[in-house]
Amino acid sequence: MQFGRHPAPSAYVAPTRTFTEDRLELTVAGVRLQLLHTPGETRENVAVWLPDRRVLLPGDDFYKSFPTLYTIRGARLRPIDQWIASLGLMVDLGADYLVPGHTRPVLGSANVRAALATYRDGIKSVLDQTLEGMKRGERPDELVQHVRLPPALAASPYLQEFYGTVAWSVRAIYADHAGWFDGNPTKLSPLPEKDRAARVIELAGGREQVLSRARRALASKDFQWAAELTDYVLAIDDGNIEAKRLKAAALSELAERQISAIARNYYLSAAQYLRRDLPAP
Repeated sequence: MQFGRHPAPSAYVAPTRTFTEDRLELTVAGVRLQLLHTPGETRENVAVWLPDRRVLLPGDDFYKSFPTLYTIRGARLRPIDQWIASLGLMVDLGADYLVPGHTRPVLGSANVRAALATYRDGIKSVLDQTLEGMKRGERPDELVQHVRLPPALAASPYLQEFYGTVAWSVRAIYADHAGWFDGNPTKLSPLPEKDRAARVIELAGGREQVLSRARRALASKDFQWAAELTDYVLAIDDGNIEAKRLKAAALSELAERQISAIARNYYLSAAQYLRRDLPAP
């Protein structure tokens, strides 16, 4: 990209000033401000606080959606304890105006306090419920069946699962605290996926029987089961046209029923990928 005759910088531009404490006070163009180190969405998140104008810019630690405590693209769990603490610090500032990097501002000190406190309490509730379940010996598949935001928090417009989801957060918290093993000894040395799929297909009466069941599941709107059935076939025959077509249809239907934009996009992208080389039906 070029602006006029000079190319825009495309490499990393090092900062000219850094700080290592929790906050840095500055005056820029006559405006007094504080840079606050507030780990959350990222470990290096910095919020900007204008004390004279009571304006808080929280960076990505707050936006109008349940947060991505974990992202399915592949990353470490966000520092949840620090995120909760950062939101508590922001609540205590008593801002009159909250201007997030995404979604619309929140106006009025009472509204700002309520929004930030709700966000903090929502994250903490999911964390606490997951850890309590883990202490009872529950595994991820069990935890996601009952860990929910309490009704008052679930009704908040700031915690709708448009971006992150509670279920993904639960699984990520489990993995972060306990690792990949869920305590079931059968899973210590599981069969290879292809081997397991071949045995399941044999039990089901053969490949065509599995595909028939997948068609039936799709017709009855049991889309998750349809997708799982096609995975068995694709594990032993990754070029199977009918399995790809059925799975793409199931994923497209699952996408249409998602609240999370990330989930919807991933389902649709995977469906498009499956269909890219298929002959016309």
